Amino acid sequence: MSAEKSSYKTDQRPKKVFLVDKYVCRYMKEEWFIDAKKDKLREYGRLYGIHYHTVEKIVEEDGYNIPLHTLNIICFNRGVRLSEFFKLVERKYGNKIDDSYVIKYVDKKS
Repeated sequence: MSAEKSSYKTDQRPKKVFLVDKYVCRYMKEEWFIDAKKDKLREYGRLYGIHYHTVEKIVEEDGYNIPLHTLNIICFNRGVRLSEFFKLVERKYGNKIDDSYVIKYVDKKS
């Protein structure tokens, strides 16, 4: 049995983390939500026209599967075209981005 399977617990479920989602969110976290601490989440939400819970999801370690509509709102409020945003992400993480994913095990409650 592999080490990955042996670490799986019955109270956990597998979750796919797509690399493109992870690096899109990581770019926003590192470049735009620089000091996204609890007290700043609402401020960033207002600034970018999104709910602060969305900011919470973006700054998580693995990011999240961000809807294109949400990404468009953030870019619009930042004054960046979507095409330019993807170029920025590609410049920073281009060698790491592809259509693959990793499997993480998360609590079923999550």
